[in-house]
Amino acid sequence: MTNRGGASLFPVVIPFVVALLGYFYLAEELGIPFAIPVGIVGSIAAAIALHGPIGKAIARRLEGGPPPGSELPPEQVLGELDEMRQRLAELEERVDFSERLLAQSRDAADPR
Repeated sequence: MTNRGGASLFPVVIPFVVALLGYFYLAEELGIPFAIPVGIVGSIAAAIALHGPIGKAIARRLEGGPPPGSELPPEQVLGELDEMRQRLAELEERVDFSERLLAQSRDAADPR
């Protein structure tokens, strides 16, 4: 079950179906006079929640839009990636240097 953007609708549909089944079970166990106010309050709570960030995230997912945080221009992302690669190379050099120092100190301490 996918939309035009290719995003799966299962993460949206499954909680809705579970909540609906729970409501039907509640209506059966406690009776309709108690289930009606619970349904109204639950619907109002769901409407409030869907108007917030959760609703916006679900809408982006259904539209197949970009994930949050991907609004950066590609040039900036590539620049940050190059910077991270340079930092990683520097860290690798430091680790190699530290390993050589440790090996020299072990060799000097173990005169066999």
